[in-house]
Amino acid sequence: MLKKLFILVLLVASVAAFGQSKFIAKNAYISFFSSTPMEDILGESNESVTILNAETGEIAFQALMTTFHFKRALMEEHFNENYMESTKFPKAKFNGKIEGFNKAMLTANVSDIKVTGILSVHGVDKSITAPAKLGLESGKLVATAKFKVTPEEFGIAIPSLVRDKIGKEMEITVKANYLPFGN
Repeated sequence: MLKKLFILVLLVASVAAFGQSKFIAKNAYISFFSSTPMEDILGESNESVTILNAETGEIAFQALMTTFHFKRALMEEHFNENYMESTKFPKAKFNGKIEGFNKAMLTANVSDIKVTGILSVHGVDKSITAPAKLGLESGKLVATAKFKVTPEEFGIAIPSLVRDKIGKEMEITVKANYLPFGN
């Protein structure tokens, strides 16, 4: 709980300049998936926080690395200690903007968009453009995205002993159900 509060306070402080109209998702879902003939690896977190500026289309995400969970405890331990070095690099962040943003996107049905920004993982900042979806679904503002990254892009070394068990690419999935900020 303290970790979630810490992330929420950081996010709110980092987007204070956004303006008056904001949406927030305090329990956004982020996963990464890797598949090889030897093993599938899935890490999931439902504790990410995201804020969307309804005036500018700016968007920010933060996730504590220790909130990702796996089907086996040993995978989680290796993820935090050996690969992500979660003590040294405790969070992943994305700060970006919806391309071609206009306010009508927030009240229209879900449609395809692109988001461009900086993804910060493991102490490395990388510019990305990701396909996404944004709009109303059952009367609620939702956003989803799916894109791929490689561990090497973020300076994450995979030992040769386990290299065949981890896919060369990680598929990242993001899902957020937004509420007006302050609710």
